[in-house]
Amino acid sequence: MGERYRLWPRQLSIVALVGAVAVAILFPFDARVMDFVLSHRGRLTGWMAALSQSGKSEWFLVPALVFYLLAATADWRGNGHRVKSRLVTVFGQSAFLFGAVAISGIAVNLVKIVVGRARPWMFGEVGAYHFDPFVVSKYLSSFPSGHSTTLGAVAAVLCIWFPRQWPLFCGVGIVLSMMRVAAAAHYPSDVVAGFFFGVIVTVVMARFLAARRVGFRPRAGRMLPAAIGLRRR
Repeated sequence: MGERYRLWPRQLSIVALVGAVAVAILFPFDARVMDFVLSHRGRLTGWMAALSQSGKSEWFLVPALVFYLLAATADWRGNGHRVKSRLVTVFGQSAFLFGAVAISGIAVNLVKIVVGRARPWMFGEVGAYHFDPFVVSKYLSSFPSGHSTTLGAVAAVLCIWFPRQWPLFCGVGIVLSMMRVAAAAHYPSDVVAGFFFGVIVTVVMARFLAARRVGFRPRAGRMLPAAIGLRRR
């Protein structure tokens, strides 16, 4: 892979550290926040819970697969260089989006099993800090949030595609992720951990491909590689 372009750069260590510190800060307040959420459920939290469904992986896997198949089955022979170049870009980037969401989703589910944190659904019975590691159960899959992981992965992909707009994508992704707390599906620390997890997995994947010039190319001194075929915006 070469010494000049590392899979895990210093900037990514900073991102991971920020995420870890944020989780550590929020963790002691998980119980208080969930107690407040469960005591003030109403129409507003209902809307917020509905918005939290934007983190479902299907919302991104299906369109990515459709664009991938459309590009793969297009008549490449009957088009000029410019159209072929665009088809290559759609083909590669849609595959990357699918892979980022799918792989980060699989990885976070493995972490859920290892951690085994009880869901907020069991808050009244066991509280916010009950852990039962290595037990496969939907009731013990709170940390990290899978929906937030998906939103983190998508935010990272968008940041790579449009690097100048990264604050917008990350901001919207975090806000939508926090809706999982209003839905009483996750604690705040679960959500933050999931979002950063999705971002980190996606960036590592992109850098792995960039080192091989597959769909991406390195950007000197930058954490995010450049997507081949897309103009920087």
